Amino acid sequence: MQPLRDAWARVHAGAWPAAQCGLAAFAAWELSTHVLGHVRPYFAAVAAVVSLGLQAGSRLRRTAELAVGVSAGVLIGDLLVQIIGQGAWQVGVVVTVALLIAVAAGGTGLAVTQAGLQAVFVVALPRTPNSGLHRWEDALVGGGVALLVAALLPSDPWKDVARQRKAYLTELTATLRDTAEAVRTSSGTAAAEALARGRMLEPVIASWESAVRVGHETARLSPLRRKGHDVGDIRLVLALTRATRNLRVLVRRVTVALETGDPLPVALPELLDELAHQLDPATSSADALDPLISLAARLDPVALGATSLSGQVVVAQLRVSLVDLLEGLGFDPDRAREALPALHP
Repeated sequence: MQPLRDAWARVHAGAWPAAQCGLAAFAAWELSTHVLGHVRPYFAAVAAVVSLGLQAGSRLRRTAELAVGVSAGVLIGDLLVQIIGQGAWQVGVVVTVALLIAVAAGGTGLAVTQAGLQAVFVVALPRTPNSGLHRWEDALVGGGVALLVAALLPSDPWKDVARQRKAYLTELTATLRDTAEAVRTSSGTAAAEALARGRMLEPVIASWESAVRVGHETARLSPLRRKGHDVGDIRLVLALTRATRNLRVLVRRVTVALETGDPLPVALPELLDELAHQLDPATSSADALDPLISLAARLDPVALGATSLSGQVVVAQLRVSLVDLLEGLGFDPDRAREALPALHP
């Protein structure tokens, strides 16, 4: 049953993008047929589907780049076919020229690839006599329809933001709890495993940040996707990016301390568990604010007994991380730092 549930989950996730592609292909075909008077406007539907794809939450820029790539490939192919005709060697020539022109124009990998691919289709498929540049015009129609659909009827980007946020916070809190347990059990091996897990957080938070930026870009362009800014706060993402780097330094120092026997503050596991609890996906940002302020107020190195180098480094990294988190929740830098107890000379 699990394979069926997984398949259903994939279908559910791809249903709206698939519907977008279907709508765009239909609209592009109808426009080319009834407005431009073209017979069987294959390239209108192809350009619409290729430009949109099934990537939920994709940037409008990506759709535009693909639309340009498809249109450029069709145009170059159409022009060259009129000069050199159709055949095996013509395919090689047209593809080479299309790719080189796309590269010279600064196209991205996907756009360049589509320019070459569409050039193949233009040479390989039969051409209606005296049709001029109809196929290029169809490609322009398809690309334009794809852009309209992407802008006016986008997939909900905030669902992806929420999913990426949950994935990141789940891994971060697990790393903190694993580190706390390593300190409790004085296990350098467990700390090293927590550090390895923490090092895998970078691509996860990068995906979250990318999803947030896509969400805001989509919200600016589509009146149907305005809501969702509560899960798309770029300040929080950037703050957690900084905090994650500092916490990774903390875990690395914990690993070194456990391997060398350097003493750590007794309260460290409790502090890490409390921080993990407040960062848990189940805890809202608003609910976490007061507990984070309270946690910051406890980070006095002297009161915590941080007498060793490792103890001082660990508490220092916790202090910096709490400042980053409070800034991400809306505090200005000075106010965030004021939440920490003053350091004794």
